[in-house]
Amino acid sequence: MPKKAFIFSNNKEYSQQTSKNLRKILTDRDYGIIDEYKEDADLLVCIGGDGTFLSFVHKCRFPSAPILGINTGHLGFFQESSPEQMETAVDDIIAGRYKMQHIKPVQARIVTPRNEFTRIGLNEILVRGQFSHVSQFSVSIDETKVQDFSGDGILISTPVGSTAYNYSLDGALVSPDLDVLQLTPVAPMNTSAYRCFHSSILLSASETIRIAGIGRSTRGTIILSFDGRTHEFSNVEYVEITQSDKEIHLIRNENYDYWKKLSSKLL
Repeated sequence: MPKKAFIFSNNKEYSQQTSKNLRKILTDRDYGIIDEYKEDADLLVCIGGDGTFLSFVHKCRFPSAPILGINTGHLGFFQESSPEQMETAVDDIIAGRYKMQHIKPVQARIVTPRNEFTRIGLNEILVRGQFSHVSQFSVSIDETKVQDFSGDGILISTPVGSTAYNYSLDGALVSPDLDVLQLTPVAPMNTSAYRCFHSSILLSASETIRIAGIGRSTRGTIILSFDGRTHEFSNVEYVEITQSDKEIHLIRNENYDYWKKLSSKLL
């Protein structure tokens, strides 16, 4: 029985042509191409940049099948192959010449008096109040209060997300091999009333972060952004953030070197 592959691509002409070429490469190697994602797919391929990759994992609800990223975008942190190298990449996968990177997202549970909602981010989750107001939050880690925060918001990122919005906030770059979450303040205030942390906090991924509105933000509107998507929630009691139970599996070259890639992309 042939293995099944699903190809996801953005609508750019170069990506579409790459998808067409990849279909031939895979069918020549006895893969059956399926036109929509199914959980029993043997191989998933994402063609585009990092934004396309994030759209892909959200659309497929953080799939468990191995994912090969082919970069037709700019930075391409998640992508492992170029269009020119993808035939070799497919042959390496068939021969077992690759290693797997396992990535756990971050999850937010939003609690209101009547409902609970869950949102997941592969890179990060940003918690903030309404855009026209300073956010005021009580921040706890494993039920221990850490600080009363006042500022634009609080970002919680995964190790792979440390190179995204977190990096622009002067957060730390984190090895993807570490099982941690990173809490980074967004424009924190430092006044006689609010003495907020100005640097990131690294914490074990087993710990729980709780963010609750205080002062003008008590039971107010919370705006939650996750991987570029934004949802608004009213009358929020608190937001609880943990590492997600979901996990995606990213195919990497046998000689994949995270720090080499990081240096070439950011420095």
